[in-house]
Amino acid sequence: MLSIAVATLRHRLMGFVGAFVALALGTTMIGMMTLTLAATFGTPHPGPQRFKEAQAVVAPQGFEGRPMKAPAVLPADVVTKVTAAGKATADRSFPVRLSPGSGGTTGHPWTAASFAGYHLVAGRAPQAADEIVVAGGAKSLIGRQTEVVTADGAGPYRVVGVTDALWFENAVFFSGAEAERLSPGVNALVTYQKASRLSTLVGDRSVVLSGDDLTRIDPDSSGGAQALANAQAMAGSTTGLAVFVAVFVVIATFAFATEQRRRELALLRLVGAAPRQVRRMVLGEAMLIGLAAATTGCVLAPLCTMPLRSWMLGHDVAPSWFTIPFNPLPLLISFVIGVAAALAGSAATLVRVSLIRPIEVLRESVVERRGMTPIRWLLGIGMLIGAVVAGIVISRTEPYLSATARKYQAVPVLYVGAVTLLAPILLRPVTRLLTRPLRGSAKAGPLLVRENISTSRRRTAAMVAPIVVAVGLVGALLTMQKSGDATVLARQQHEIRAANIVVPGGSGIDARTLKRLTAVPGVRVTPVTSMNLRIGTAQGEQIDSLSTNAVPAAALGTTITPPVSSGSLASPPENFLVIDEHAAQSDSLSAGDHVVALLPTGEKVRTVIAAVVARGLRGDDTYVSASLTGAVMPSQVYLDSTAGVGRPLDEQQTAAVNQALAGSGAHVLTYSAYLEAQRAHAAEQTDNAAVIILGIALAYALIAVANTLIMAMAGRRREFALLGLAGAVRGQIVKVAAAEAAVAVVVGTVLAAVATGLAAVTQHVSLSKLVAGAPTVIPWTQIGGTIALCAFVSVVTASAATGRATRRRAIEAAGIRE
Repeated sequence: MLSIAVATLRHRLMGFVGAFVALALGTTMIGMMTLTLAATFGTPHPGPQRFKEAQAVVAPQGFEGRPMKAPAVLPADVVTKVTAAGKATADRSFPVRLSPGSGGTTGHPWTAASFAGYHLVAGRAPQAADEIVVAGGAKSLIGRQTEVVTADGAGPYRVVGVTDALWFENAVFFSGAEAERLSPGVNALVTYQKASRLSTLVGDRSVVLSGDDLTRIDPDSSGGAQALANAQAMAGSTTGLAVFVAVFVVIATFAFATEQRRRELALLRLVGAAPRQVRRMVLGEAMLIGLAAATTGCVLAPLCTMPLRSWMLGHDVAPSWFTIPFNPLPLLISFVIGVAAALAGSAATLVRVSLIRPIEVLRESVVERRGMTPIRWLLGIGMLIGAVVAGIVISRTEPYLSATARKYQAVPVLYVGAVTLLAPILLRPVTRLLTRPLRGSAKAGPLLVRENISTSRRRTAAMVAPIVVAVGLVGALLTMQKSGDATVLARQQHEIRAANIVVPGGSGIDARTLKRLTAVPGVRVTPVTSMNLRIGTAQGEQIDSLSTNAVPAAALGTTITPPVSSGSLASPPENFLVIDEHAAQSDSLSAGDHVVALLPTGEKVRTVIAAVVARGLRGDDTYVSASLTGAVMPSQVYLDSTAGVGRPLDEQQTAAVNQALAGSGAHVLTYSAYLEAQRAHAAEQTDNAAVIILGIALAYALIAVANTLIMAMAGRRREFALLGLAGAVRGQIVKVAAAEAAVAVVVGTVLAAVATGLAAVTQHVSLSKLVAGAPTVIPWTQIGGTIALCAFVSVVTASAATGRATRRRAIEAAGIRE
């Protein structure tokens, strides 16, 4: 039967082009994303970075003898001992902001530049207090004066040199004396003394590192893997979605291609072929097409990664040094998936193929009596049950997952898949409803549209499937993402009762600006400092690492009001620590427990857990007393009128605040405007993600729509010829085919709306447990655009394909060989 399969492919090549194109493009899409996903794993920059040229480094010590990176500082007596024992170079790392420029810049003394491998490319080293060297800067900067914002305010500096750029930081170098003035604490000591001698010298006060251990105090200790976290999440989500869309579309396309050959297969049965022989032939054809198409896709995939990488760099999804190298393993996986999809698509029809009777070769009627196979029933119901069960389990156990698209994505995808698979049984009631207005028409066209849609359920299901996938994925996934983002903002609005907020222009709000703000009469100032906090036992054992906010004790329960699970926010002690339910459960902590907090500066302080609050929706939701953290630059500042919490500032107070912020780069917003900006930023991120995550799947689904329509119209040549013989002109036949395509789009949209509605309701149940009255945001614009694209592609393709199929005279087309 394999030889028959080869002969069939050779003589019916055009009949299999649609399946080949669908599978080749699907493999290309999967290969492109698996190559990207593979590129985000591993360690792009192995070995030490910040101190790669150092022999040994003395670093601050945290819990359990672990080294701490900046801003942790070494004890002064340790610095004195190490310096007295031999030559040592102090490294200081502190946040600065160039003006003009953006945040995320680190200041260092020039004496420490060589340890990271920085080299001057133009100019000279800084010598005077007002001179700096900019890493990765343009040569044209040399000689220019610029304003640099540091922790104690802004000051003028002159650029005297530029160095090459390194991947792990944006750096600015000062003279040694100026760096010491700006950041008195020593963050690390670089020395060429023996590590064993240093360990004896510093004892248990500090950590001595050398060799590969120096990576532990690098800005990115993962060697670049941490910088690829966003790219990895995007590539992972897109790869899963690509496999889902490709497999669904390929299975539907192969099933439809097999269904179009029903009379041909019946003829084989008539001449003596056994059912198992027919099955073997169908599988052989699928294997041959799968091998050819998967190979083509694997050749095209590496070429498609180039524009994908450019998009990722342009939208800050990946760092500038990210590359997507050629890797045979992801392509091999894509090849296997492509061939498996072809075989699965063919296997899905084997039961139906086995039931074809030889007598069917004599049938001229193509009315279909059954649109579902047992496998389709099993998969469709299984996916529907899976979506419902997953939604219920998440709602009862971990409802916070519903606010994060990456963690909740499986639920809407399962709903879309279930509705797509069960489409044939949903077609009859939906099409009857949608075509009811056509029943009253006395014209032949509406009658033909209604009857063709009703009687050709398998063909209609094949046309509808990619539309359900396209519209359903866009609607369900974007609804999930936007509703989750809106819930996070609603929770934030409930927890923060500030009237205004001061947002820094760089890494933080400097001490001078904060002092001017606190001097404004009639304004209550609440500085908030975001930091990483480690907690442990009095014996020095680390319990956890938390992302926390340092706030004044007076702000808890007034300006900052997170939902309390246990304990109280009223009158907390000066050394309070507030943790969320996740930290409390995972670390076996409760209100009233005492823990030791290790601050980013390296100082250990005793704290008491004053309260346990509801779990954060996007990470830790914890607070620590600002009285413990010292002079650290606040990340933002909440402002209220002293007339009452949440009372907005009047015009005079607003003017005074703006004057206090002059020259700092910071600006003041109403808190509602700040949340609106956050919402707009989240929407922009969602739209950017949709371009790549959904854009690829949508483009493939649209190609599948066109591909299926071309296959369908090519198989209806005799039908169109009979219409021509009955008196229909070519234009009327094209209009009927276009109308059928338009109805298929409407049917697919209705089914996609069912999937989107089920996903939205399931998510809303979970979100309602997080925030009372959790919003459901439906992206009407994106859904409408997707429907319009599907309608345009469907109608244009159906019209063009029908026009091509009716070029011959009706009498000639009626006698063509199938």
